[in-house]
Amino acid sequence: MSPVIAGILAIGALLLGLLAEHLGHGWDQPAWIPILDLGIGWVLVGAGLVGAIMRPAQPAGRRLVLAGFLWFVGTPREADSLIVGDLAFAFQGYFDLMLALIVLSFPGRWPARRAEGSILVALGIDYAIRSIVRLVAHGADFTGSDLLDHDVAFALVAWADIAQALLFAIAGSLVVRRWLAASAPMRRLIGPVAAAGALVALAEAYRGYYPLTQLGFAPEIPEEAAVPLAWVLSVFRILVPLGILAGILRLRETRSAIAQAIADVGDAPTSMTLRDALADALRDPSLRILPWDDDASGYRDEAGRIIPAPAATSAATVTPVETAGRRLAVLVHDPALDEDPGLVAAGVAVTRFALDNERLGIEIGRQLKEVRASRARIMEAGDVERRRIERDLHDGVQQRLVTLAMALRRAGSRPGIDADDALALARGADEALVVVEEVRELARGIHPAILTEAGLRPAFQALADRSPIPVELHVDLGPGVGGTVAATAYFVASEAFANVAKHAAATTIRLVARADGRTLILRIEDDGVGGADVTGSGLRGLADRVAASGGTFSLEPGSTAGTRLSVVLPLS
Repeated sequence: MSPVIAGILAIGALLLGLLAEHLGHGWDQPAWIPILDLGIGWVLVGAGLVGAIMRPAQPAGRRLVLAGFLWFVGTPREADSLIVGDLAFAFQGYFDLMLALIVLSFPGRWPARRAEGSILVALGIDYAIRSIVRLVAHGADFTGSDLLDHDVAFALVAWADIAQALLFAIAGSLVVRRWLAASAPMRRLIGPVAAAGALVALAEAYRGYYPLTQLGFAPEIPEEAAVPLAWVLSVFRILVPLGILAGILRLRETRSAIAQAIADVGDAPTSMTLRDALADALRDPSLRILPWDDDASGYRDEAGRIIPAPAATSAATVTPVETAGRRLAVLVHDPALDEDPGLVAAGVAVTRFALDNERLGIEIGRQLKEVRASRARIMEAGDVERRRIERDLHDGVQQRLVTLAMALRRAGSRPGIDADDALALARGADEALVVVEEVRELARGIHPAILTEAGLRPAFQALADRSPIPVELHVDLGPGVGGTVAATAYFVASEAFANVAKHAAATTIRLVARADGRTLILRIEDDGVGGADVTGSGLRGLADRVAASGGTFSLEPGSTAGTRLSVVLPLS
């Protein structure tokens, strides 16, 4: 309902109430009577308008507005115009029929059980009979002659009122029974309305006492007590609109609770943490989130078992959660939540986000793991190839060059050889040995033989021995450090020593290497000028190699001066 229409109806209810009191001479009575009369009608209309604005899809708000207008229909019973008074008398009390419809059907449009629907139909018939009898009994005011004997009409109306009281009493018991049989979320939703409806049923049941006194079946209550009691019981009707508003406000509180729940579970909620948060926010402990498993073509329960698709029942609603036509999960929740489709849609949207996020996280993690494994395999294959090339150079080219140098020396030392030829052969042997040394250095750069043959500690010592800057070694490795990890650590140290020698103007280098069974920690620190650039090609290549081994690489100022390079490599 739009605010404009609500405003028009509010003004209409205000004017109708005042007009009805004027026509019915309400102002001639004690002030509390017209004030209470107007208050009940206006509260019904006001609560209904608030409910219709806040919950346009909920029919209870509009029905409350109608009940408020019907309340004023019976007010001008004492009007000067006989026709107005007779019509008001004939159609008095229809607001109670509307209240019964609201209470028995809330939060739906019509009662879900046949017994409650039957009671409503019976009440409608009873009201219609009573109205017809009252109109016929006052036929003289319309036609000039009596259409029905007054005693007969009185008896018919009295028995209709008694039947009406019994029907309301039964309706009240049905409301209480429905509340007792409802789930916890439904109880919380219909509780205020059920309580108010039971009190209204009690008030209507009391109305059956008056015709019993008129028929001589019960003693009369003194008027000084009967009138206030009747009005006190009428005040109970205010509890119905207030109860419905309480239900609406509770639903709005639940929407806020969902937002708070999502904030509580963080940016990356899993299906289980989200389930707990939603169940708490919706106050539905039966709520379940069953994710869809593509591989198993089924839904997984909380224990991870594959189960068939759950079916909707009177105790549970099954709401699918999909994205782009792809099944993600189903929400199994209490039917009470269906009262607010926006609430369920919010739960579905949040679940879709959480499951999409969880699925994406798993997929990214799987891909990242595969990328890391692939990089590690590439690094391992590269190291294997480096070792093969080193062996080929050492066992092939290097040995052949040494053999060549020795052959040249033997040829130059044979008796009778010309001096110039002997000198040329000696120079050739020397050049061959120079090439041997260059090949050895090349092989060492590709993959040092000492690393394979003796291990990482001697390889560090060999680097320190060749370094032009003094190196202080603190190495505590133990067993288990070899393969790609050892090669990575070696090349990090080799590149670091070379950088310090070229750029740092340092006087000393300190290398600390320690293995604890899980990781190898390597720190290289110099006392030079500092300012090493991690984006340089050499250090960037080392950082990539360390990352490919699953380790971490950092470069920062030294403890006193220079630069400190830190590497952590997993051993497994």
